[in-house]
Amino acid sequence: MPQPNVKEQIVAGPLQNVSVQFRNEEYIADRVFPILDGADPKAKITIYNRADWFRDEAGIRTAGTRAKRGGYKLDDVSFSTKEYAFAKEVTDEDRRFAKSKNAPPLQPDQDAIEFATDKVDLKKEIRTGELITTGTWADGNAGGEDAEGLWSPAGSTNTFLADITKAKKAIKSKTGKKANVLVLDESTYLALKECEAILDKVKYTQRGVLGKDLLAALLELDEVLVGGSIKNTAKETKTGTEFTGVNIWEVNAGKGMGFLFHKPKKIGLKTATAGLQVRLAYEDGQPRRVTTWREAAEHQDVYEAAEETDIVVVHADLGYLFKDTYAT
Repeated sequence: MPQPNVKEQIVAGPLQNVSVQFRNEEYIADRVFPILDGADPKAKITIYNRADWFRDEAGIRTAGTRAKRGGYKLDDVSFSTKEYAFAKEVTDEDRRFAKSKNAPPLQPDQDAIEFATDKVDLKKEIRTGELITTGTWADGNAGGEDAEGLWSPAGSTNTFLADITKAKKAIKSKTGKKANVLVLDESTYLALKECEAILDKVKYTQRGVLGKDLLAALLELDEVLVGGSIKNTAKETKTGTEFTGVNIWEVNAGKGMGFLFHKPKKIGLKTATAGLQVRLAYEDGQPRRVTTWREAAEHQDVYEAAEETDIVVVHADLGYLFKDTYAT
């Protein structure tokens, strides 16, 4: 005798405690260059001319004569902040229907704020990455020195340690400063974790497993940053699902990069830095503003995230860029 198939009678609806979202897990832009808060929107950074300060000019002063004299020149770097913003609307219908029994597990207002904020963060990551990967640094090559993919082999042909030493020497010889921070793209970092030449140097440490902190200690650096963020370069069409993922922290797509540079502990007077992020505060003293307003005719509220910044190269000889570190 036939029985009803209860399973087949169930009307499919979205799970209320599970959803899938795609976004970059971590941004490193705010950790690359030091941040200067409270500056004017347009100003100049004074730079003491390095040539004058490293010139050997002191001499013997004999009785009744004057000491040798000299001076120094000043240069400057200009910046001009701009506000980067993004907004997302939330309709009354969205809120009402989000409470329906079989509605997807959405939080329209919170989702709108997170979406707008992430757009501003992504833009800053792209701006910082482009500033570095398109620049001419102490290596003297537009877009960096070609490492020819030799940071990825696991054997003795890996040139990572030798290349970093070379970059350190170049920065020190041009500026008198020590490089203390290294940025790597994620593919290069993962390849270095398998490099025998590096693993041999850390195998007797307490951890024994190569991570960012241990790599920094091995290289005598303050920090190693790994940039793994991507951006979608596909143009949006009616379907809205087009996706072409491109790594932000690379010079050439799929080939990797490394950027060694000097970063001060704290920005201030007579402090050298490869780059700088200037950030203006809003009326409440916060560097990031989230505002909302009502659009009555459309029966909706709008959430906007905004930040006013400029990211500039202060002194190119305090950085050294490598390209095509993972592949050639």
